[in-house]
Amino acid sequence: MGHQCAQRGIQTSDGSHISTTAHHTRYTDGPQTRDPPSTLFPALFALACTPTGTGADTAGTTSTTHGTTVPALDIPQWAWRHWVWEDESTQDSVIEMVDGYRDRDIDVAAVVIDSPWETAYNDFAWDKTRFPDPQALVDELHARDIRLVLWITPAINVDAGDLYTTWANNGWFMQTDADSGPAVVNWWKGKGSLVDYWNPDAVDAWHALMQPVLDLGIDGWKTDGLDIAAVIANYSPGQGASVTRSDYSAAYYGDFFSHTREALGDDRLIMSRPIDSYGADIGGDAVAFTPREIAWAAWVGDQDATFDGLRMALRNFYWSADYGYLGFGSDIGGYRDEDKPKQGRTKDVFLRWAQLGAFSPVMENGGGGDHWPWKWDDETTEIYRGLVDLHHAMLPWLLERGAIAQSEDRSLMTFLDDQDYAYLLGDDVLVAPVLTEDGTVSVSFPKGRQWRWLFGDGSIQDGGQTLKLTMKLDEFPAYVAVGSSADGAF
Repeated sequence: MGHQCAQRGIQTSDGSHISTTAHHTRYTDGPQTRDPPSTLFPALFALACTPTGTGADTAGTTSTTHGTTVPALDIPQWAWRHWVWEDESTQDSVIEMVDGYRDRDIDVAAVVIDSPWETAYNDFAWDKTRFPDPQALVDELHARDIRLVLWITPAINVDAGDLYTTWANNGWFMQTDADSGPAVVNWWKGKGSLVDYWNPDAVDAWHALMQPVLDLGIDGWKTDGLDIAAVIANYSPGQGASVTRSDYSAAYYGDFFSHTREALGDDRLIMSRPIDSYGADIGGDAVAFTPREIAWAAWVGDQDATFDGLRMALRNFYWSADYGYLGFGSDIGGYRDEDKPKQGRTKDVFLRWAQLGAFSPVMENGGGGDHWPWKWDDETTEIYRGLVDLHHAMLPWLLERGAIAQSEDRSLMTFLDDQDYAYLLGDDVLVAPVLTEDGTVSVSFPKGRQWRWLFGDGSIQDGGQTLKLTMKLDEFPAYVAVGSSADGAF
């Protein structure tokens, strides 16, 4: 596979240009559509990467398998239930969305409010034209047993006015060097500067901005990937030295994770990236973002709403598993919508991606265009409902197997190849993603076991053979090992 990379553009105030992803033709910023930069992100590849994972150690906490007691997987269970969201939403559209799922008997555990929700990036002040009563929204969702997660990045934009000026004058932003002043990065939501997490006064001020939102009782943050700009904006006045992008990422994600849990309790979390190679076929430290021990609700970044986009998501799955991230998912249907069809993605792409989502620890559905299954037809809604029900039925088993994987410092997903991206989920479920419109897929059954199909007639296949199969839209090549912990568990 090639090492291509070009997408979200970031430019510093000194003119240095970085760009971060590939394999798409455009990206949107509000009502505007802009061509992406084509410059390769040189620093990403200068760091180099390794084919095997060396991520941070994870802390275990109990479950039993084969007579051996292992630490329990101490994560909020809602992290691995069904999440939904829109690319741009309002208070009314959020309620319309959750009503739509409820009216069709599709369980929802969490809603993400993506950008924009603030008056400026990132002042933590609600835009009351979009969200006139945020407390009422939080209370309404909680009354329905739905968690609320808010989008955020680690920067304040120049157009935040006095807020930005105060921070700049106080020296609370990252710089390019000791004498540069605030490094202004040109990112996909405007121009802004990164918070200096090594300056205690800056962190206190950041927390003070955050506090009114925490007081509402939100459940977490979708911490988006602007930390990549620390490759250029890498000088910390608070530290009096340059820091690595990895160190900046650890500080950014760690602060939102820890501070929110300290304020609101241990059932809070962050949604964040594991490995995101931005279109390249690489893994390792250069493209690992969230510290592994807090990446409970990880998603693998933004992809096109095509089968190629689905393959790009699986590429990040592959490298995230290789690095040792425990569990993760992707935007069902792809984040970036296509001009045609009208929903922004075909029914085939949406459902094949939803099937992958059901067999990922994190099942989340949102992005540009339509992601509500009823926007297609009753068949799509029925298939999608069944996948959500199956995913939730798998949850006790996923948590048990997740505890075992965590105790062994490895991922819940074990990939069998990097071409078709077949993988074992929790060691006992074989998943072969469907990556073609006609539903054809080649399935190689690991030898030494028999495999029972979870769909169709529940037929059993012997291990050690490869079959070329054609799957109808309501079928998916997922198989449980006969006699395993998964056999009959869901």
